[in-house]
Amino acid sequence: MDTYDIIIIGGGVGGLACGITLASAHAKPWFQQRRVLVIDDGNSDLEKAQLFNVPGVTPGTTGTQALHTMRMQFQQYPTATLHTGHVCAAQRDGKHWNVHTSDDCAFKADVLVLATGYKRWELSGLPCEPQPHPRGGKSNRICLSHDGVYNVDQDLYVAGLLGGGSSQFAIAAGIGTQVAVELLSQWAGKRTHVHDVPEPTTS
Repeated sequence: MDTYDIIIIGGGVGGLACGITLASAHAKPWFQQRRVLVIDDGNSDLEKAQLFNVPGVTPGTTGTQALHTMRMQFQQYPTATLHTGHVCAAQRDGKHWNVHTSDDCAFKADVLVLATGYKRWELSGLPCEPQPHPRGGKSNRICLSHDGVYNVDQDLYVAGLLGGGSSQFAIAAGIGTQVAVELLSQWAGKRTHVHDVPEPTTS
């Protein structure tokens, strides 16, 4: 069974934003070479979109193109791994989460982040059940209850629209990023964040 520090189930906007932010802190001394795995089943609703109102994204970009860019952003970091597969079960085993895919792959992690979107719930073994989504717009939209900063249970977080946000790219990304910042702050032992700055130029 492959072991990671964090597993993110869902490779849409929320899950990838979480993974990118986590992995981008790999050079911090307190990061301690933690490994981040995103498991993506390729069923993000963004695949069907074309983007015109997303801040910083060229108008007309397709959702498929945006997801491809985000996957490349995530995989540029040495601590990041992307696995294609459909997760069917996740159970806590003592201090760890065991995650199983429909093609018989198994993974273990200290922390689990759920970013599977707000339209379906196909996971067994979890200590939580979806609730009606307060901002979903349709009766079949779902979310998970959390503590206000997306902690659902011990070492279990929710990201993206499943966290209760409205269906907008920037909101889904923001929730995923906030989850990452909460986890990074735990690892750092203080409130922290990760800002990118230009490389210094030499004269």
